[in-house]
Amino acid sequence: MRADRGAGSNGTELIVALDVPRGDRAWGVIESLQGLPILYKVGFELFMAEGPSFVRELVHRRNRVFLDLKFHDIPNTVLKAARQAAALQVEMFTLHLAGGAAMLRGVREELEQLPELRPRILGVSVLTSFDDVRWAEVTRAMTGHAVEVSSSVEGLVSEAGRWGADGVVCSAVELPVVRRVNPGFYTVIPGIRPAGVQAGDQARVMTPREAGEAGASAIVVGRPILEAPSPRSMAESILRDLSG
Repeated sequence: MRADRGAGSNGTELIVALDVPRGDRAWGVIESLQGLPILYKVGFELFMAEGPSFVRELVHRRNRVFLDLKFHDIPNTVLKAARQAAALQVEMFTLHLAGGAAMLRGVREELEQLPELRPRILGVSVLTSFDDVRWAEVTRAMTGHAVEVSSSVEGLVSEAGRWGADGVVCSAVELPVVRRVNPGFYTVIPGIRPAGVQAGDQARVMTPREAGEAGASAIVVGRPILEAPSPRSMAESILRDLSG
């Protein structure tokens, strides 16, 4: 992994989620944010609309990219997908920790063969759309017992480093648990809403300042920036919160 990617080396970073259905809309947002110290998250919607060529062009224009496709499949399939992500020269990508040790270790071993390209491997524990009630429905269906979100997160995170992850995506609420279990992990926090902005479909949220003070390596902000009258002004405000 390249040496210029140290976790938290420049404080809490801002990742702007390009959660839009078309490339032209995404490029409009990118143009409005030009020159700001941010990363761009490319997720399912935009990737399915524009494909890897969009990511290549984004990187070609010297932007930092977080590929958030949450890989989860048999180990051989995921390690091949991870190699393709590395070839796109993205800075980090996600996979589900629920894929288990064999999947993560296979990815880690595959990417160690690409030291100049290797992106950061981020594990997804429990999606931030889950609260304890909704997560209990899932865990009861799987095991016959209801499990709290925090318990599942702690269990997965405690294994993530040993399995091969460089960091995790988690709610800011679980950040203290992650820091205790794996102090050196790079932590990406979605579900961030500036003060006064509604939470939407996120169940576990914090403000940028709260997440930064809690020690997040990076936060992800989408709709509050994309839907703002001035996306640049909103992004600049969030960056000020993170630096203050």
